[in-house]
Amino acid sequence: MTDTLELSHWIGGEKVDGDLSGESLNPSDVREVVARTPKGGAAEVDQAVQAARAAFPGWADASPEARFDVLDRAGSLLMERAPQIGRLLSREEGKTLPEGMGETMRAARILKYFAGEALRVHGQNLASTRPGVEIQTYRQPVGVFGLITPWNFPIAIPAWKIAPAIAFGNTVVIKPAGPTPATAEALIAILHEAGLPRGVVNMVIGDGDVGRAIVAHPGVDGISFTGSQGVGAGVAEGAMKRQARVQLEMGGKNPLIVLDDADLERAVAIALDGSFFATGQRCTASSRLIVQDGIHDRFV
Repeated sequence: MTDTLELSHWIGGEKVDGDLSGESLNPSDVREVVARTPKGGAAEVDQAVQAARAAFPGWADASPEARFDVLDRAGSLLMERAPQIGRLLSREEGKTLPEGMGETMRAARILKYFAGEALRVHGQNLASTRPGVEIQTYRQPVGVFGLITPWNFPIAIPAWKIAPAIAFGNTVVIKPAGPTPATAEALIAILHEAGLPRGVVNMVIGDGDVGRAIVAHPGVDGISFTGSQGVGAGVAEGAMKRQARVQLEMGGKNPLIVLDDADLERAVAIALDGSFFATGQRCTASSRLIVQDGIHDRFV
């Protein structure tokens, strides 16, 4: 058994305590409470959105180097602490320890990759159909993004969403998955330790009410969601009703095709890995195997 963490929301660069009525359990031993969690709602979401909106002008005008520095430093800190955070991830989400540490390192590299991208913001100069006229295009931050993330990659997917959003000058309100908030909170804490200005990234812990409040909030300019198709349909409907930008990543039905001339042992190994790595709990898991007649019986 390991000490139980007590989590908080992050709003405006500060930890905001709640009633700690929720729990995050170790799925390999549900007697172990990994973390006690607050249950946020519309009020906390509104505070977080207001903080993100207040931070947006300054962060949007920040130099590319300033954004690079925060993301690069956060990536380095995450690499240094991969053993501890990877162990936390494995306790909370249920991955094996090597997978937990591997995902943590992947999240660190995502931060560093988008640190570099922050320095490569560019537009285009284009020829016009009108003589003597030049067309110039620029990339500009959108505003506040609401991010809703799943439990199966509890640090990599938050990193995938947060890093590009803030690299290009946007601010964020994130709702981590209910079963894995401690891992997400570790990432948010590192970003602030790395020098992220107050209000640029805010986190509200809670259930579906938090997600619905984020989607419906008029101060949220765009939504990025990863999760189930059923919930995603509701996210899309809510965002489109008020013409907010929306991006969805939902479940797949992914085929693996095995041809007659395939290396049999390799094909079987790939099929097993693709189907059952991370206990099959990936949207990219191989859920259909399409096998030619000539190799079918030996493959099965």
